[in-house]
Amino acid sequence: MTYLYHGSTTQNLKILEPRKRHTPYGEMNASIYATPSPAFAAAHSFPWTTDEGVELNVHGDHIVLTLPIGMKVRLQVPVSIYKVEDTGFVPTVKEITGYTWHTEQPVEIIEEIKYLSVEEAIVRSGGEVKYI
Repeated sequence: MTYLYHGSTTQNLKILEPRKRHTPYGEMNASIYATPSPAFAAAHSFPWTTDEGVELNVHGDHIVLTLPIGMKVRLQVPVSIYKVEDTGFVPTVKEITGYTWHTEQPVEIIEEIKYLSVEEAIVRSGGEVKYI
């Protein structure tokens, strides 16, 4: 069995419900997004955009979130990384990193891992946060 991860500032969920969201490619159908990387999930657990100076890079299996120092406070919120089975998920082909899958069906959560902050979740999941 393969697992994927979904990051959120909403804690104590039992089921992930599909939601509409705006992406760089336009608004997608109501979906749940997940990834094989807990650090990548953590980097997507809070709202941000590239026009704010945020960059998310994937170097092999290493995730690096780079953002302006003024945004550091936005990472200081509790976050959960939810572990789910990959059943029903398909690759999100328009997403260039290859680390994003999605489904339009509700998904039962297998495990919730809570962190005190987004930054802690990224670092403890093997990723890196850089401030510029």
